[in-house]
Amino acid sequence: MSEGICPICEIGKLTRIRTNETFNYKGKKITINNYIIWKCDTCGEAIVDKRTLKRTDKILKDFRKKIDGE
Repeated sequence: MSEGICPICEIGKLTRIRTNETFNYKGKKITINNYIIWKCDTCGEAIVDKRTLKRTDKILKDFRKKIDGE
């Protein structure tokens, strides 16, 4: 994805934002640093970057597996 027109509202401009995202699972939390999203300046929609999704998928699966094993 790149800066461009928002695919949701088709009006706003997408801006790349690097943030930390916290996920909750069964009362436990994990924070993923350098979580990249593309945010629309008009509708406020946040779209997660494809590389970020791929990178965090394994982290979240391992986190859930660890919590389920406790």
